[in-house]
Formats: sequence, C-alpha cells, structure tokens
Amino acid sequence: MISRPRRRVIAAAALLLALPVVGWLVLLNLGVVAAPGDPIKSPFNNSDRISSIVVVEGKDGVLRARFKNWEEGDPQLTADQFYKELQERQRTKSWLFLLLDVTSWTGVVWVIFGFLGQAIFMARFVVQWRASEKVISVVVPPVFWWLSLLGSSMLMVYFVWRWEIIGVLGQSTGWVIYIRNLWFIYGASKSSAE
Repeated sequence: MISRPRRRVIAAAALLLALPVVGWLVLLNLGVVAAPGDPIKSPFNNSDRISSIVVVEGKDGVLRARFKNWEEGDPQLTADQFYKELQERQRTKSWLFLLLDVTSWTGVVWVIFGFLGQAIFMARFVVQWRASEKVISVVVPPVFWWLSLLGSSMLMVYFVWRWEIIGVLGQSTGWVIYIRNLWFIYGASKSSAE
C-alpha cells in the first residue's frame, strides 16, 4: 500500500503534468486557441515572432512571402515588401521588446513567466544553503526538491513556448530525479515512524 506522503507526491506530480493540458483544453473550448493542425490564433503566436513564413510563387511567376498568423490576415508580400515590413517592425519596436526578443506584450508576459520560473528554481539553492547553515552540515530539505519540480516545470513550459529544445530537454530530465527523491523522502518518513 502506498503511504499518505507518497500519495501526495504522486498527486502533486500528476497535477503539475495535467495543469497545462487542462488549461489548453479550457482555452480550446473558449475558442481562444486553435485545435491541433489549425493555424495558431492571435494573441498566442508560437513564439511571438514572425515564425510562420511560406514562400509561394504567384500567378505572375513572382515569389512572394506568405505570412501565417499575421495580425491583418494572411498577406502575400514580394521580397521588397517583406524587407520593408521587417525594417519597419524593427524600427518601431520598443527597447523592451528588443531586449526581450519579443514583438508584443503577450511575449513580455511569457518572459516574465520564464524569469519567475528561473527565480523559483534558483530559490532552491538559497533554501538548501540556509538549512545547511542551521545545522552546520550539508542538508537537502524536501522543499528543495519541491522548488526544483515547480521551477523546472515552469521553465519547461517557457522553453516550449520559445521552441528551445535544449532548454526543454535540460529541464525535463531532472523531473525523474526530483520526483524519485521526494518518493524516497516521504517513504523514509513512513519507515522511520514504524
């Protein structure tokens, strides 16, 4: 039989895994996000950049850049028009958008989410350091592993939004370790109580 603390670890891990899926399903039913295979709807553009560009040949034989997920529809621009549009977007970007490498306030919110995830992930070391200083020995409290799990989950979501495979792989590999260590911690507390 699984102990009560271990059931809490399983429930927390399941909640962290299910939350993004449930959130997406709610947004899908509200019509805010597109179904799989459909073009992504505005304000949730892949990574908040001009990332969906298809080059098509027009009836006149001229190659045009066709933008999907464009704010004003799905226009087809010639190479010169495309270049001018990119220059104009670059010129009118605010310093904050340039610094964060985004094109809208939605992107700024995503970057703040990523910073928050990194802050939580970093806070685990502060917690571990303080716990070790109290007993003047190396100690890793359970909250270290909870912060690791929460921070890495947030960072993984952020890296998926950014389409950064290295970040996704880097954060997802720690998940097994964090959950396994919590499993040991809460299993050991049951064993020592008996």
